[in-house]
Amino acid sequence: MLKEKLQKFFKIDRRWIFLLLAVVLFAPIIKPIGLPNKTISRDVQHAFDYIDKLPAGSFVLFSLDYDPATRPELHPQAVAMVRHAFKKNLRVGVVTYIAGSTGLIGQIFATVPAEYKKVNGSDYVIFPYMANAVAVMTQMASDFYGIYDKDQDGRDARTLPVMQGIKNYKNIAMIVSITGTSMLDYWVAYVGDKFSVPVVGGVTAISQPGYGPYLQTGQLKGLIGGMKGAAEYESLIKEPGKGTSGIDSLNLAHLLVLALILTSNIILLIIKYL
Repeated sequence: MLKEKLQKFFKIDRRWIFLLLAVVLFAPIIKPIGLPNKTISRDVQHAFDYIDKLPAGSFVLFSLDYDPATRPELHPQAVAMVRHAFKKNLRVGVVTYIAGSTGLIGQIFATVPAEYKKVNGSDYVIFPYMANAVAVMTQMASDFYGIYDKDQDGRDARTLPVMQGIKNYKNIAMIVSITGTSMLDYWVAYVGDKFSVPVVGGVTAISQPGYGPYLQTGQLKGLIGGMKGAAEYESLIKEPGKGTSGIDSLNLAHLLVLALILTSNIILLIIKYL
């Protein structure tokens, strides 16, 4: 009798399993659970430490160069690092060399500054999209306003409170390059190495291993890789977001699969020896 009941477990309609998996995947996306994250990678910790030690009022230039294709991995990184900068009362400038990034940048700054009561023009500034990254980076070395004389809204950049004292790379505390392209390589080669500006990066998980040499030589001060890196950074700033919810979903899905495998094997053993 018991054997027959247990055998019914293997006849469950697979659609119920798919439904259960869907619930497990989507529940954390709606509301992050924040499962304990006991392992913070060294490179993410270094990125956090570097920005965390900057004096209040320092100017940090964010280069956000990713499009909707890499949004799931890189957008949470950008949100987490902008939140950290605002929590530390740093001045934030934003540039991009990927046309598809402009809308995503708008999404970040439509909500995050209000969480910290930050004002456009006083605490942060968004500059318009520029096409030739190398030419722009080279020009900024001598005169920032030779390229960015106006912000995204057409205001004179020189007159904005957030830009006071900023003339070239000597006045920029660090560069944060979050990208799904090779833009981080440009920042390291044309700015970090040449003008001794500290550079921190954020890249997709598949690109992360390629930046090992930069980290070993100190050309990169820290690196966030993929959604896992975003979740680790969110854990460090104690602000769960999309990175945390994504990793929560993956972890819960893995636990569900393990539970089903374990249950199936236990039932098989019971049936075998009944």
